[in-house]
Amino acid sequence: MDKIKVAVIGAGGKMGTRTSRNLITKFPDKFDVKLVETFAPAAERIREQLGREVVPVQEALNFADVVVFAVPDTLIKKLSAEYVPMLTPGTTFIILDPAAAVAKELTLRDDCTFAVAHPCHPSFLKWQKEQEAYLDRFGGEGGHQDIVMSKIQGDDMKFELARETAKCMYRADEVFVMTSEQIAFLEPTLVEVLGACCLHAMAETVDEAEKRGIQREAAVSFLTGHILNLSANFLGYLPGKPPVSDACKVAIGLGDRLVLRDDWRKIWDDEVLQKVIATMLHPENPQI
Repeated sequence: MDKIKVAVIGAGGKMGTRTSRNLITKFPDKFDVKLVETFAPAAERIREQLGREVVPVQEALNFADVVVFAVPDTLIKKLSAEYVPMLTPGTTFIILDPAAAVAKELTLRDDCTFAVAHPCHPSFLKWQKEQEAYLDRFGGEGGHQDIVMSKIQGDDMKFELARETAKCMYRADEVFVMTSEQIAFLEPTLVEVLGACCLHAMAETVDEAEKRGIQREAAVSFLTGHILNLSANFLGYLPGKPPVSDACKVAIGLGDRLVLRDDWRKIWDDEVLQKVIATMLHPENPQI
């Protein structure tokens, strides 16, 4: 079977490095990969770590069946306007975050297929039996993880090509396919506006516990153990679905008022999500 020809744009960045390494080193019989990186230090890292030379963008785009667009979200509008017109008709183009697509900032073409592929990262509820997997907290380097994907537009068979490429470049167990808007509800709404905000507040409270003379290791153990237990409880992963204590229920209600605010659920509104995305992509012009 012919190899899938992949071009990674931004191959020296955080996501570009991970995805490139997996395609090249873990699936050498399945993919033929060309790497594009314009930042000189990053290009040098590619030479040192992968033994590969970067190539000009036009060469990579002419070569590719699949383009992995591993550039920062804030640059997708500018760079897609430059690079998408250079694509060969029939190319499959993968971006790694839905924000630019939902905000209509991604340049599209009717003769190409466009997709979003984003990692879930290794879940503490997913079994990580190998030591390498357990120590990979980001994903793609041994940790068992899933990914979410959407077809923005294009051909279903070409989307399957995107799906196979994304599953390999993230070393994913499961691929959950949904709309770009649904992925955007997961991130930023679920895991950043709410999840990351709450977890950052928890980390700050660990710092406060340490200031109060509580051993840091004890506070971290207490916090993370309860996060696992409560997550399993609230998400239905404990046998019998036992309820939390009445006192905990009262504390949750107080937290709604003291921490989250009574109206925090407005982050679920589509209008708020659009304003959040616009502000994340253009923080110099906040919409919320």
